[in-house]
Amino acid sequence: MKVMISISNSLLFFLILESCFLTSVKAQCVQGDVSVQYSISGSQKPTQRTNDVTMESNPKCRGNASVSTGVQGHIGADAAEQNRRVDHVQQGSDKYPQVPNSTTVQIRSNVQVDVDNPVDRFPHHPKK
Repeated sequence: MKVMISISNSLLFFLILESCFLTSVKAQCVQGDVSVQYSISGSQKPTQRTNDVTMESNPKCRGNASVSTGVQGHIGADAAEQNRRVDHVQQGSDKYPQVPNSTTVQIRSNVQVDVDNPVDRFPHHPKK
């Protein structure tokens, strides 16, 4: 029984000692942007596209995750133009000033697809 109490007291002492010298660590932030831009057309011209995404994060940012998404689609005989602009900003906090600055993880995925639809190049005759 004395051995158990001694071990328990030793563990308690080390836990208290550890908590005095170590600070809690918070995960860094994550930003994501996922988008799809597609065109199904018989125009035989590639779609003119822009996908302008800016991501900013304060170096003190901890424990946040955010994702922006977008879909732009075009179906028709004419050529298309698709423009997308995203400003993605995360702010930090002074809640944990002892935590060192870190880099935010930034993930970007933009799929751009042109599908040729030859039927759009033929005149359409309505049924009578």
